[in-house]
Amino acid sequence: MNDNRIKKIAIVGGGTAGWVMASSLARSLEKSPCEIVVIESPDIGIIGVGEATIPSFVDFVHFLGIAENEFIQATKATFKLGIKFTHWRRLGHEYWHQFGAVGFNIDAKPFYQHWLKYRKNGGEIEYTEFSPSVVMAKKGKFYIPPQGKQSGIAGSEYAWHFDAGLVAEFLASYSLARGVMRIKDTVQKVSLTPSGSIQSLSLSDGSSVDADFYVDCTGQKGLLIGEAMGEKYLDWGHYLPVDRAVAVPTENADEINPYTDSIARSCGWQWRIPLQHRTGNGYVYSSDYCSAEDATELLLNNVKEKPIADPRVLKFTTGKRQQIWKKNCLAVGLSAGFLEPLESTGIYLSMKSALSFIQMFPDINCHEATIREYNRLMDDEYECIRDFIVLHYCVSERRDSKFWRDCRTRPVPDTLREKLSLFRNQGRLVKNDLDLFSAGSWYAVLEGMGVRPLDYDHTIDSSDFERVQKILLSDFVKLGDITESLPSHNEYLDRLATLK
Repeated sequence: MNDNRIKKIAIVGGGTAGWVMASSLARSLEKSPCEIVVIESPDIGIIGVGEATIPSFVDFVHFLGIAENEFIQATKATFKLGIKFTHWRRLGHEYWHQFGAVGFNIDAKPFYQHWLKYRKNGGEIEYTEFSPSVVMAKKGKFYIPPQGKQSGIAGSEYAWHFDAGLVAEFLASYSLARGVMRIKDTVQKVSLTPSGSIQSLSLSDGSSVDADFYVDCTGQKGLLIGEAMGEKYLDWGHYLPVDRAVAVPTENADEINPYTDSIARSCGWQWRIPLQHRTGNGYVYSSDYCSAEDATELLLNNVKEKPIADPRVLKFTTGKRQQIWKKNCLAVGLSAGFLEPLESTGIYLSMKSALSFIQMFPDINCHEATIREYNRLMDDEYECIRDFIVLHYCVSERRDSKFWRDCRTRPVPDTLREKLSLFRNQGRLVKNDLDLFSAGSWYAVLEGMGVRPLDYDHTIDSSDFERVQKILLSDFVKLGDITESLPSHNEYLDRLATLK
């Protein structure tokens, strides 16, 4: 039999995407003879917008075999229990998108349906008030119960805020310690075979790199998959018009909130992400409605602490490559696509791209059936996240600026239109196992944005409604009492700092 195994993989581009890919391969192929090399240009820095994550990145760190405390200390990380949305539905209104469960099923029926009936009968407690994560976040609390012990806050989940530059450095050290090679140089030329696959890379020092497979982590220009291989980029700007971000770090606040702030502004939205050593701030906006100068002024007028660096403006195009994997080249990170950082999915998509590739790891032939299936799965990932982000804009009640008035008339993806149509009847959601966001996430944002179904699922009428109300009220009080006794987020971070 011929040996068709992939023996060498070249990753072009470092940064978070490149080192997420390298560390994933190093972990998964540690007993394989496959050589992994990262070609990292010394002239390109890390964009650093993706400083907030979702819970699956904690799982990724576990997959790599890294101790959480080691990672947290090295990356100046803090904990994130969800996102607080302010001014999104209308000026002065706020709601939460939680991590983890909201309530629990009653009589084997979804909690949301019981809550919906409760609200239709005059109940006043908000949906996410039954989320342990939201209750902790509102009180500035945080706690992870020791393994095997009950804390009364089951259903809470968490992610991290961290310094993206430090994460790249940490994952680079992890990868290099496991045999990954690093070349600090710039790719000057990409040579293709007659069939259109990548044959070799020419570097600025005159050397060349040959590999069996190539990973493009070169950002939105897509040096390999876009410029060399000609793969088209699908622009989703008609759905999501924001195309700029101005970012500035500030000194840290005394109290570090265990959540991300997302504050809707006149032409987009502002983020606030607290780390151990600084706070990340930014304004994501549309250049069709706002100049870079005006965006910078708005951001600086709305940061709470003193800036510690000059603001910088970043340009991006929301969308994705038509094919993320083409022949012997895989795009990861911004070269594959970009969905604005509203729900902190950028690093997740790099991680998902890497792990899905490993699950479908090819031989040197890169069979088309494998490539098609990978692209189908990743397309679904991107489209589900796109729809979830569009939801935040398209149902807003704001009319105070042209940006927000136009959001109501922008096209909506057919898939989202169908989800909204189904939901508005009896609160049912389209079932899609590939959707990153759970039913609880969709319910939280839909309710937060004022989209409530006309009726509930009447199969829950078989439950004793008086008993259900008592359960809801009892659990609400119990959750508040338990949370009150937990340490503050600052105290929890201080405890971790003392651990070796």
